[in-house]
Amino acid sequence: MSAPTLQVLVGFQTTVNFGTPFQLDNATYGLLDTGTLGGYQMVDLTSMVQSVSITRGRNREMEQFNGGTAQMQIYDPTRILDPLNTASIYYPYVAPRQPVQILAGGVIIYTGFVTDWDLNYGYTTSANVTTVACADAFTVLANQSMNAVTPSAESSSARVAFVLTRPEVVYQGPYSVGTGSSTLGAFAITAGTNVLTYLQNVATSEQGYLFISSNGTLTFTGRSAVLNPVSSIAFVDTGSGGIPYMSLMNQYGDELLYNYVQTQSPADPANPSTTSDATSISLYQAQQYTKLDLLNSTVAEVAALGNYVLGKYKNPVLRFTGVTVQLAALSTADQTTALSTDLTRIASVQKSYSVGTPASVTQTLIVSGIKHSITPGSHVVEYTFESTTQGAFFTLDDAIFGILDTNLLAF
Repeated sequence: MSAPTLQVLVGFQTTVNFGTPFQLDNATYGLLDTGTLGGYQMVDLTSMVQSVSITRGRNREMEQFNGGTAQMQIYDPTRILDPLNTASIYYPYVAPRQPVQILAGGVIIYTGFVTDWDLNYGYTTSANVTTVACADAFTVLANQSMNAVTPSAESSSARVAFVLTRPEVVYQGPYSVGTGSSTLGAFAITAGTNVLTYLQNVATSEQGYLFISSNGTLTFTGRSAVLNPVSSIAFVDTGSGGIPYMSLMNQYGDELLYNYVQTQSPADPANPSTTSDATSISLYQAQQYTKLDLLNSTVAEVAALGNYVLGKYKNPVLRFTGVTVQLAALSTADQTTALSTDLTRIASVQKSYSVGTPASVTQTLIVSGIKHSITPGSHVVEYTFESTTQGAFFTLDDAIFGILDTNLLAF
């Protein structure tokens, strides 16, 4: 077995023979009969790549998902990626914001844009190494702001679509908006509001997920998508029945312990909703979670969100927080399964013990972070997890979860 085949593609503005492209309304490149039609051409730079590292997801489940980043070390003795080299076939288009796509085993594992070309000139030309830093489409949203507007009361998913299609935003990338369960109020958005910050607040008001997928799709998922979770990938230490891992991390602390919760939205600007658990406070002392800028439309929904947070975090939970996997040790089929697992997918993680009781523990978890470390002959992936809600929620017309008086209600 060997590591999956790496492929690194970088897009350069190009025409035939990488000539000067025709650009409408451009004083230099918009002259008739002077430029040629063209666009971005994805160029395979894999043979020059020495290493790749990718980081996507978030560090803790009550935080926002971070923008996905990638870094590549590229050996460039001929200086074709040197912006100062006028003899390069890519000149003058070695610049920031070039599109990037990284694949492993034919599976897309990262999509983004170049943010920096950092050149390290060696004593000899043959020592030239370029570090290419990349960021995903969150970097676009983070640099946009909204005009003053008051949206209608609508679902959280409709609000995401509303923002992305605003004339001052007009998000150009692909996006997927799942079904949201919360209703957001008709609260004014002030001029200059950051687009990414606002969308992340929508996700918090939903208790959902907002991230960029591995193929570059801006993805919004409502909280109901992970209720009654069913695993799509299993990580095991038994050597069969799933993906074998090298190491397993777990956590049992107060990082996600909240037993006194305050929530508020403009539905009642004067009175935050407060909920707490006396038993938890007596055991662990008061641990407060405060979110006073929610967008939920009613006081009742704001209170329900607070109760949801309290119910989920009032007691510490021992949970598996991450596994590392060496893809070079896996079969091709298992490599594809591992590489195709994206953020917010459901995973089961199993740990066996040689002493003590029980002899084995399996947890069902949400994939909240993915890191790739790729060097010649090695491809290590680290998956980080967050806990699923352990209760079974009532689901209409479901033979298991639709039985009265046996399942929980979600807000």
